[in-house]
Amino acid sequence: MKTRQGQNLRIMLLPGTVKGGPVHGFDFTEAFGIVKAQALKGVKTLLKRNYLAAVAGSLLWGPAPAAAELAKTQFYEWTARCNSDNYCIAETAGTGTSGEAFRLKIERGAKPGSPVYVTFKPVTKLETGMTARIEVSSGEENYGFFGKAGKIYKGNEMTFSGAADRPLVENLRLGSTAAVQIEFGGSAGTKAYTVSLKGITQALLKIDDAQGRIGRGDAIVAWGGLAADSGPHTLNGTAPQSSDGAVAKAPAEAAPAVRENAAAADDLPPPVMPSQDVANNSPDTGNGMVYDLGRIPDSVQMMGYRTLDCRLDEVVPAFGARVIAEGDVELWIVPCQMADANVPYYMATHIPFNPSLDEWQEFETPPGFNQPNHALVNNLVYDTATGQVTGTTYYSPNYDCGSFERHEMEAESGQYILIEYLEKTNCDGIQGPAEGWPLSWTIDEMGQ
Repeated sequence: MKTRQGQNLRIMLLPGTVKGGPVHGFDFTEAFGIVKAQALKGVKTLLKRNYLAAVAGSLLWGPAPAAAELAKTQFYEWTARCNSDNYCIAETAGTGTSGEAFRLKIERGAKPGSPVYVTFKPVTKLETGMTARIEVSSGEENYGFFGKAGKIYKGNEMTFSGAADRPLVENLRLGSTAAVQIEFGGSAGTKAYTVSLKGITQALLKIDDAQGRIGRGDAIVAWGGLAADSGPHTLNGTAPQSSDGAVAKAPAEAAPAVRENAAAADDLPPPVMPSQDVANNSPDTGNGMVYDLGRIPDSVQMMGYRTLDCRLDEVVPAFGARVIAEGDVELWIVPCQMADANVPYYMATHIPFNPSLDEWQEFETPPGFNQPNHALVNNLVYDTATGQVTGTTYYSPNYDCGSFERHEMEAESGQYILIEYLEKTNCDGIQGPAEGWPLSWTIDEMGQ
């Protein structure tokens, strides 16, 4: 699978309106024209919210202060904030070709299934009928969408609305920079503006958490199988609170999001990432997710930096590391690199009273592969009940094919051995748990 640096997406916006404006009076919607249909195929389900549901743990919100608007939280080049009604905005600043200031914003209200608004705010005066284009770059492929402003809003803003999982929002999350072109006409001509997308995923994740959408079908990032109207769900298991400290009530009207390429009713949900595994992360197990890189022991960090070429400063705040306390030993499961579907993790043991004994674990590959053991396991999950380690590598962004490995520790050697390897090579669009894929190899074949 490609990493975030391995994609190049072009997005433009098509005209349209939606009845009934949101809190800020926006009424634009999107209709999409695909420039490269083959490249776009699967993008709407890319990530499936499972890997970035793991991202979500870094973005816990406390009770909102009584001020009219919450203070901004910075995520690299983006900020996130919500007002007392839980209307939230993620935004970043950029500059035009002539040095003109520009802001790109993503806004959303708190009601179930509420639209997501992508808003452009230049300095040059906007007028209805002007065409806007946005190009998102981070690799090899290009997409194009465009749209015309049906209305200009207070603050000189034009906006486009639609579902949380539409390609525009998905591709913005996958990009590294965005270039916006607005056709002003007249002496102003066409102006281009460039903004960074670094931090956009974290900012949108914070919005999901603030609005209690974690694990719900209408989340922007932390999407799950819960209905959009199933009530508020946050990462720490508590409901969002209003400015007076009271638990916010779910809106009376439910508007579940419509997902164009949702799986068939009899399909199973996408796989669970480590931070979503309730059984593995309950308070009773003594486990926890860590999103502050400084809380990871230096010796464990150095394994990732020096030996495995990891980007911990980028990936830990996004996905979070998991720590499991077992007596005098800590077991750390740490993400290594940003990726679309296959997030690599390494696992290390840490001895707080003697870090010189710290070491990372290695895992076997099937004998027929003739490859050495590996320290990085894609989408690694550690089962606290059995001590088994499993990993899944997806061959498709639709999570409908790939390989699955299961390891357990050998008592005699204290090393992890491979006990079974599953593989599904037919990417047929049918999703289901990787544990149900065809058996490719098992340790029983070795006569043990």
